[in-house]
Amino acid sequence: MKNKKIYYEIYSEFYNVNKYRELKCMPHHGNNRLEHINRVSKMSFYLSKFLNLDYVSCTRGAMMHDFFTKEDISRNKKHYNKFLKNHPLVAYNNSIKYFDINDIEKDIILTHMFPIKKGKPKYKESKIVCFCDKIISVYEFFRYKVNVSANITLILLIKHL
Repeated sequence: MKNKKIYYEIYSEFYNVNKYRELKCMPHHGNNRLEHINRVSKMSFYLSKFLNLDYVSCTRGAMMHDFFTKEDISRNKKHYNKFLKNHPLVAYNNSIKYFDINDIEKDIILTHMFPIKKGKPKYKESKIVCFCDKIISVYEFFRYKVNVSANITLILLIKHL
């Protein structure tokens, strides 16, 4: 129960931001982006806490790793595939507008797409979020039977492992 309380104290900072709450309306892996982020951040929280790492930075970074909304996508509609590849930079730029972030959180946001996108995680916390994001994405892929583009993403992911 204590861990759950700690997690929700971290989470409350994010949920109080209107743009962040918009993630609930964004489709992502067959559900919505906020649900995906919650799954990744909870798994990252418990793993980093268990390993005696900086669980606050790990959880916060996980909460910001896919912080982009319809507004961000519509600005990049013409180049959507390129946008998906570069979304960590968009998530980072959104994050620094609304939150104070440290070096670990920055690295988590910018490297969570490794190995699909260049930029290897520097910190153990970054590696945890990267790992959790992949595990949760595969889970969501099979749970929600996502469309063809997600199948291609999964094939690329497996190919690069």
